[in-house]
Amino acid sequence: MLSDNVMLGFPDFWIFAGYSLTVIAAIFCIVYGIINWHKGVEEKDGDYREEIKWEKEEIELIEKLP
Repeated sequence: MLSDNVMLGFPDFWIFAGYSLTVIAAIFCIVYGIINWHKGVEEKDGDYREEIKWEKEEIELIEKLP
């Protein structure tokens, strides 16, 4: 028995809302990923120099251990 309140074959509004919000969230995530694909990837000048300095200090500290 089908009732007259069936929306696109879903017997309850909340089931329809759940499926709809899932599709909307997936589309939003895809669009957000495409827009922010390469943001934050670029390194600034000098970033690697500081890391090299820390690595050298760490090696010196390890060599000083008994």
